[in-house]
Amino acid sequence: MGKLTRILFATDLHGSDLCFRKLVNAVKIYKADVLIIGGDITGKAIVPVIEEKGIYTASFFDSTHTAKNKDELEKLIKYIKDVGFYPYQLTKEEFENIKDDHEKQMEIFKHLMMERLKEWIKTLEDHFAKTNVKVFIMPGNDDYYFIDEILNSSDYVVNSDKKVVQIDDYHEMITIGESNITPWKCPRDVTEEELSKIIEQLVSQVSNIDKSIFNIHVPPYGTKIDLCPKLDEQLRIVHKAGQIIMDHAGSKAVYDAIKKYQPLLGLHGHIHEAKGFDKIGKTLILNPGSEYAEGILHVAIINVDKDKVKGHMILTG
Repeated sequence: MGKLTRILFATDLHGSDLCFRKLVNAVKIYKADVLIIGGDITGKAIVPVIEEKGIYTASFFDSTHTAKNKDELEKLIKYIKDVGFYPYQLTKEEFENIKDDHEKQMEIFKHLMMERLKEWIKTLEDHFAKTNVKVFIMPGNDDYYFIDEILNSSDYVVNSDKKVVQIDDYHEMITIGESNITPWKCPRDVTEEELSKIIEQLVSQVSNIDKSIFNIHVPPYGTKIDLCPKLDEQLRIVHKAGQIIMDHAGSKAVYDAIKKYQPLLGLHGHIHEAKGFDKIGKTLILNPGSEYAEGILHVAIINVDKDKVKGHMILTG
């Protein structure tokens, strides 16, 4: 039996600075050898912080927040970043000039996404580049392709998407950020057929499939880790007798591949509510879940030796 490798896996951070800071600390607290940051790493929206007569106003989560001095403004900016949004300061006049300019808004959104990712990667480099910790990051289906420029910019943090990487002496990992088609038609949604082709292309490069890790953003269909509220055609949650109806929303291509190849471990995310573990044959699959908007971090800790998973748990902080 070789030395145990401790993997720390978190996913669906969606731009939350608070969850990211907790994740950096968790690597140190739990003495992880490998940090894997799953897909959907960028935030979902800009929050204009509008200045008028020295008062700053920002509206999000169906509430309006105000700041009347520098200290209050700094706290407001931090809060917006912590819940995963992108604060953007501007005057009332500037806001009126761009509120209907979707092209300009997207330009700002793109810039803010990339700047936060640069900050995160620099933080990872500053904390871990001189240690023995390996760090892998990946995009998810919600992430625009233009962020790959930033994910590929580090000499230390590895963007493992569409690659076969060695996480230690024994275990290879394939990584796929794409998902099967979702109701929201996200940037990296693909058909099940396309997803199957990507999996097969990567699997063909793996030397020891039974010791490998499938780090695939979308979970396998029909399991305990792909359940989410069922939606109607208007994307409203379906209820019956006052109860939310749950449905499977994972990928059949991912399920079929895991069933066929039986890797050691499957790491998944994508469906925030589906925190937990399951098995497909002998393969352990897991989804740590996500509550990024509440600033709550979920991480999976997995100990693996040469041939098997020796222990696993999901922790919340």
